[in-house]
Amino acid sequence: MSNNIDNNTNIADNPFCNKYNTPFDAIPYDRITLEHFIPAVKEGIRREQESIDKICSCPDEPTFENTIEAYERSGNMLGDVMCAFEALINSRSYDKIIALSEEIHRLYTVHRNNVTLNKALFARIKAVKEKEKSNLTEEQQRLLQETYTMFLRSGANLDDEQRQEYRALSEKLSHLSIKFQENIIKDTDEFTLNITEAADVEGMPADLLETAAATAREQQQKGWTFTLHRPSYLPFITFCRGRHLRQKMYMEYSTLCSKGNAHDNRATVKEIVNTRLRLANLLGYDTYSDYILAERMAQNSDAVFSMLGKLTWAYLPAARAEMNEIIALAKKTEGKDFEFMPWDFAFYSEKLKEQKYNLTDEMTRPYFNLEQAIFGAFYLATRLYGITFKLRHDVPTFHPDVKVWEVLDYNGTHLALLYCDFYNRKGKHAGAWMDSLKPQWRDASGIDHRPHVTLSTNYRKPRPGKPTLLTFDELNTLMHEFGHCLHGIFSDVTYASLCSPNVLWDFVEMPSQIMENFITEEEFLKAFAFHHETGEVIPGHLLDKIRASRTFKAAYQCVRQVGLGLIDQAWHNITRPFDGDVTEYEHKATAALRLMPVVPETSITPQFSHIMSGGYSAGYYSYKWAEMLDADAFSRFQEEGVMNMKVAQSLRDEILSKGDTRHPQELYIRFRGRKPTIDAMLKRDGIQ
Repeated sequence: MSNNIDNNTNIADNPFCNKYNTPFDAIPYDRITLEHFIPAVKEGIRREQESIDKICSCPDEPTFENTIEAYERSGNMLGDVMCAFEALINSRSYDKIIALSEEIHRLYTVHRNNVTLNKALFARIKAVKEKEKSNLTEEQQRLLQETYTMFLRSGANLDDEQRQEYRALSEKLSHLSIKFQENIIKDTDEFTLNITEAADVEGMPADLLETAAATAREQQQKGWTFTLHRPSYLPFITFCRGRHLRQKMYMEYSTLCSKGNAHDNRATVKEIVNTRLRLANLLGYDTYSDYILAERMAQNSDAVFSMLGKLTWAYLPAARAEMNEIIALAKKTEGKDFEFMPWDFAFYSEKLKEQKYNLTDEMTRPYFNLEQAIFGAFYLATRLYGITFKLRHDVPTFHPDVKVWEVLDYNGTHLALLYCDFYNRKGKHAGAWMDSLKPQWRDASGIDHRPHVTLSTNYRKPRPGKPTLLTFDELNTLMHEFGHCLHGIFSDVTYASLCSPNVLWDFVEMPSQIMENFITEEEFLKAFAFHHETGEVIPGHLLDKIRASRTFKAAYQCVRQVGLGLIDQAWHNITRPFDGDVTEYEHKATAALRLMPVVPETSITPQFSHIMSGGYSAGYYSYKWAEMLDADAFSRFQEEGVMNMKVAQSLRDEILSKGDTRHPQELYIRFRGRKPTIDAMLKRDGIQ
C-alpha cells in the first residue's frame, strides 16, 4: 500500500467508488492506497447526504419505509470506507496514517453532526415514532426506537445555539481521542531496555530471549533488547530475576504518557472528561455517566456502584489473603525486612503458582503452538455449531501478516470472512480486539450480505523455523476475541445498525467471555494441545494442574477490575470541571481497594485507552457485568453437557444471531430461562 497522500485523485478511479470484483466483495486492499481514503470519504458523505436530502424533500407522509428504512440504507459506502480505514490504522499507525486519521475523523464528525442535527430529518423520524407501530415487526420497532433515541442523544432536540455548541464539543472529542491514542503508541514505541550481561536474563523464557536478541540486532545493539509492548513486557516483569531491572521496566510502563514529555496525556485527560461533562450537561444529564448509562443494561450509576460494591465485599478479603501469601513468599526468600513493591508482584506470584501447583507458563507453553491453537478454536466452533473454516489466499488484506478464512455454515453455505492479524509490530495498537470490516444485513431484495470480521492480537512473531508459543493467558485471549468474532459471524438481522455485535455495551462482552470457559475442558484441549517438538498430547496430570490453578489470583484479578471500573466511574461522575492532579485523583478513587504500596508517580488513567479513546467510557464495569452473565450462561452447558450442540444452537438462535433486535435482558432470559445471578461466577472463582 502506497504511503503517498494526494487528496485530488480521480473519484472514477477510486476503488471504493467502483465494484470491488473481489471474492465475497471483500475490500480491495491490494488496489487501495492512502491517497484514496479522503476522496472516498468525501464521496461517501456526498452520497449519504444526497439520500438524506431525498428523504427530507419527500412529499409523502413520513412512514417507516420512506424515512427510517431509507435512512438506514443511506450510508453504506461511507461505512465501508470508515471500517476499512479503522482496520488499517489499528494494524500499523505511523505519522502519515495518523495525520490522515485526523482529517478523516474531522470530516466524518462534521458530517454526522450535519445528519443528526438536521431538523427536517428528525421531524420525519419523530413523526414516524409518534404513529401507531402495530404494523411493524419486532426488529422494525427496535430500529425505529434506536434511531429516534440516537438522534435525541446526538442533540436533535437542542435549540440553534446549543446545536452549535454540541457540534464544537463532539468535534473536539474526536480530535482528543485520536491525540490520546497517538501519544500511547508513540510513548510505548520510544522506550527500549538493552541488556548485555547474560546473568541479567537468566531464567527468562527462551522464546522471549530469542525475540529480544533479534530486536537488539535490528537496532544494531548487542545482547537483548526489551520493549514496553505486552509480549515483551509481561514475561520480562514475570521472570526477570534482577529486581532493579524489573523496577525500571515497571516504572517506565506504569508512567506511560505521564512523564512530562511530548506524549504526556494528563492535560488531554482533563480536556476529555471536562468536554464530556459539558456535552452531557448540554443534553440534560448531570454527569457523563448518567448520559452513557441511560442506554446500558445497568441504566444508572447506582446499579454500577451496587454491583462493584457487592464484588468488593465478596472478593476483597480473599484478594488480601492472596496478596499476603505472595508477600510471605517474597519475605521468606528475601528476608523479613524485604519491602514488597508492585514490581515484585508478577515475579513472586509466578513463584507461588509454581510452588502451589507445580505449574509454570513454561510447562504449558510448548503445548500451545499458535497455529494449533487456531485449529483448536475452529475445532470448538465446529463441534458446537457445525461450522467450518477454509483458508483463502485470494482475499486482499490490510497487512501482509493477515490471514483470511472463509467461514462455512453447517450446510456448506457461505457465512462470513474472518481476517486474523496475530502478531505484534511497531505502530500496531496494543492489546487484542475484534472489529468489523463489513456488517451483516439484508437488502430490499432479501439478499443476505454476510459479515467480514477481524481478530487482532499482539503475540510475538515467530522467528524462522520457530513456532509462536502461547501462555495460558494468551490462549484465553485468543478464545475471548474468537467469541466476539462468532457473535459477528452468526449475525442474522435485516438492518446493519442492529447486527451483532452492535449490542448494548454491557452485554457485548458476554458472547466473548463465555468462550473462555471452554479452555480447561479436556475434549477441547486434547483436540489441539500437542507438544510442538514431540507431538505428545497435553498429559492429564498437566490438565489437572491447569484446572486446579484456574482460581489462582481470581480474587486479586476481580478486585483489580473493580478498581479499573471505579477509576472509570470517578472520571465520569464529576459534576464540575476537573482541574486537579490526575494521578492523585485516580489514587483516591481506588484507595479502599489497595493491596500493594502506591508508587506516587504511577498512573493508569493517562494510558487507559479503553475509557479515554475507546468505547468503554463510563462503561468499563461491563467486563464484570458480562462476567456474571457468561458464568451464569455457561452453567447451562455444565448442566446439559459442555459440548452439547443443542445448548450451543440455543445460544446461537437466542443471542448470537439476534444482534440488537431485542433488549439483551430479553435475549438472555430466552436462552437461560431466567434472569442471571452472580452465584455461578462466585463458584467458578472459588469464592463460595
